[in-house]
Amino acid sequence: MSNIHPDELYEQLCENATSRKKKTLTLVHEVCKKQSESDVKDFSLGTIAGLMADKGGLSEQALRNKNAEPYRLLISRWAEYSNTTTKKPKKKAITTLNDEILSQISEPTVKALVGMIIAENKKLKNENNMLKNQTCITIDMRNQKNATSPNSDAVVVSALDDLTETEINALRDAVSERFFKERGWTADEQGRVKEKGYPVYKTGYVTAIKKILEEL
Repeated sequence: MSNIHPDELYEQLCENATSRKKKTLTLVHEVCKKQSESDVKDFSLGTIAGLMADKGGLSEQALRNKNAEPYRLLISRWAEYSNTTTKKPKKKAITTLNDEILSQISEPTVKALVGMIIAENKKLKNENNMLKNQTCITIDMRNQKNATSPNSDAVVVSALDDLTETEINALRDAVSERFFKERGWTADEQGRVKEKGYPVYKTGYVTAIKKILEEL
């Protein structure tokens, strides 16, 4: 039965069905056919029930009842015909252009540096947008962890507000112990990175990234 076309299965199910059941089968069939032609092939019972709701169709719970097996069979056949299942499709994770750029960079150090540039660019854009919307502002650049008397009139500007998970992971990887071991790198107390005694990154490289991560 799994090889037959949904139209053929629909006709078979209607042969001995009551007029009421035939009406419901027709509604299920029409809704599933539209779903097969749509971009999102969602044949989950909840979705099919929702699409039938304004047409007097069965609820999701009714579709799950034992006597609703013919309807589920028809829905399942349409799902197979559309190369999917009756499970709810997983939503695709929303990725930004910055995430896509970082995902194409295999070198952890380069990825970290690009991530820092992206973060700085976001900070400048946020500050620019804020200035456009304010007529009179005070920018408080103090470290908020150490601020003892916060100014209620101040607008705090943070470079970290819009960092994505991809960008944060890029920064973590750049100063991870695993990455340093793979490269044979060492870091001193000033954040300078060396390889076999030769400088790779100047003073402050490691400490700067770690300070950013501590603020997250």
